[in-house]
Amino acid sequence: MEDVASIRASIAAKLGDAGAPSPFLEADRIICRVLGAPRSSLHAHPEREPSSGQRERIVSLAARRASGEPMAYILGDAIFCGMRFLVDERALIPRTETETLTELADELLKVSGGPFADWCTGSGCIAVTLLVCNESSSAYAVDVSDAALAVARRNAALHGVERRVTFLECASPSSDGPIPPASLGLVVTNPPYIPTATIETLETQVKDHEPRAALDGGRDGLNVYRTLFAGIPPLMKPGAPLIAETGGGAQIDELASCARALAPCLSLDKIFPDHRGIDRFMLWRKRV
Repeated sequence: MEDVASIRASIAAKLGDAGAPSPFLEADRIICRVLGAPRSSLHAHPEREPSSGQRERIVSLAARRASGEPMAYILGDAIFCGMRFLVDERALIPRTETETLTELADELLKVSGGPFADWCTGSGCIAVTLLVCNESSSAYAVDVSDAALAVARRNAALHGVERRVTFLECASPSSDGPIPPASLGLVVTNPPYIPTATIETLETQVKDHEPRAALDGGRDGLNVYRTLFAGIPPLMKPGAPLIAETGGGAQIDELASCARALAPCLSLDKIFPDHRGIDRFMLWRKRV
């Protein structure tokens, strides 16, 4: 029988050979999940001997990680804004940048009030977090993918907000759709914004495992923004904010021009940086 210390060293070596950035940490996460034990116990009791079934499970999960599969999909969850969210290959894994978007949206929602829309909701991490932080709010969680919405529904139930969110499978906002005109106090969106030609340059765990539809924004990365700018303003209250995550860089100027052309009733208010200091989040307001 192998003890935890031996298994840990073996798994970490394989992950390191596969290019994992933190092989021992990742080995610990896998072992702890299978054993249902805290990380501290691995170091406190290195002599512990997992059962044969546990060893097989550890080896299987480590092999998936070595192949390039994201750890979040392997473990089935991710931490976002300090909360646990269920994730799988049907939805994009929540990013640190999107935590900043959610924090900005929370500040706006606390001022604007009213129902809000989370466009391209994916796993539902933005909508659910905002609902948890704003107990009197309600939301529309919108996505073109019914598979992603299934993940979002699970997360809404996990955090007890399912009664305050309406899930909509929708590609284009419309005045004759389920969202009443001039009803939204906030629109927040983290749409696909990576240009199609750039997808293949992304790291393996992203391009080969995360849903392509949640990454690919079309030739210039702006396809979903164009759809949103063209249709969402009539659904917003006068003065309501629209805040979006972007790819940053030149895309900021391109989006500013796109919004001026397609949604002249929206006024660009402010651009915010992400945690690395890169301008990434754009805030518009509907003119009163």
